[in-house]
Amino acid sequence: MKEGFVLPESEITSDEDINLINKYTKRELNKNEVYIFSLVLCDNEIDRDYERFTSESLETLAKLFEGKTGILDHDAKSEKQLARIFSCKIQTLKIKNSLGENYKRLIAKAYIPKTQSSEEIIMQIDSGIKKEISIRCRVEKKLCSICGDNINICHHTKGKSYFNGKNQVLCHAILENPIDAYEWSFVAVPTQVAAGVIKTFSNTNQEYDNSLDIIEKFKNESDKKGMKNLYNVIKNMENEIKIGREYINNMREDVLKHLSFFNPNLNNNTIKKITDSLDYEDLKNLQKNFAKNNLVKSQLAPDFAKADSSEFLEFKI
Repeated sequence: MKEGFVLPESEITSDEDINLINKYTKRELNKNEVYIFSLVLCDNEIDRDYERFTSESLETLAKLFEGKTGILDHDAKSEKQLARIFSCKIQTLKIKNSLGENYKRLIAKAYIPKTQSSEEIIMQIDSGIKKEISIRCRVEKKLCSICGDNINICHHTKGKSYFNGKNQVLCHAILENPIDAYEWSFVAVPTQVAAGVIKTFSNTNQEYDNSLDIIEKFKNESDKKGMKNLYNVIKNMENEIKIGREYINNMREDVLKHLSFFNPNLNNNTIKKITDSLDYEDLKNLQKNFAKNNLVKSQLAPDFAKADSSEFLEFKI
């Protein structure tokens, strides 16, 4: 199950939209009889389940989700059916995902017939109450990002970082070869952070698809009203991330020094590979153990402190 978000109606319904919609209707509807909105179904970013779609998988899903019905909380009862997707496309933004690849997402357009019973759901979409989206689909392969084997049988663990010889990399499942798309649904908390209804701002002529677009725009125009505050928030977050990285680096160096001192027969690079594979909880537990056994810094071998700093590569989260 993957998730997304809704984009509220921000464009005039075109004749092409109506023609596509009428492929799924029993009688021909006109522009005044339908409410159209856009949504992000999923993307190629690592999600909260530590899984991600490839670009090729997104292309396949674009075909599979055309015509699929939208429901509430994945409840397939007929009265929970709310909308239907009538077109899908892949959108590439001018940003990178966490792996350094071009960020891509699957955009869909859906319609809801304008009736007395649908007024409430349309209002909830427009007001942002109904925004987050979750999808259910089936894929043929779930591959480990570390070793390339089936993630369900390899020895790596999703969500844990491993040293690849240069830095730490996050283990996640790569979802390949989608073979079926079941449905999409409005949910409270999506697995994919950027999935849901696309929001349009009423105080500008330009449309922004999600927070990533907004942040980039705000960074470039931080002197405008309301933008400067958000820009400052972003800068504070960046500073906090930097502090967190430095803190973990210090923990790692401290543990490395202790392990090196009490394992003099091991090569420093070997010990560093061991410490680089440890996460925050592992490092914290080791430091507590050192403190409990009075393994203070003053006991460390002076020769290690003079070791060639080139042996210690920068650690990245």
